[in-house]
Amino acid sequence: MGTIGLALLGISGSVLAAPVALPAAVVTAAGYIAVTGGVMSAVSQVTVEDFAKKEADEEGQLQGGEPDG
Repeated sequence: MGTIGLALLGISGSVLAAPVALPAAVVTAAGYIAVTGGVMSAVSQVTVEDFAKKEADEEGQLQGGEPDG
């Protein structure tokens, strides 16, 4: 999901920075796609970090350590 978000950001950035005049609808859509790509990347990163923390907590419990949180 993070890769897709970054791809959307790249594509929309290219459209927004195009040196030719594009219809307003295309530029507006590229702006929305850029926001969508940013949100997808952020959500993906938060999910990965949360999953890694959960795994680390479970490993600590298996080894007799105190869980974090």
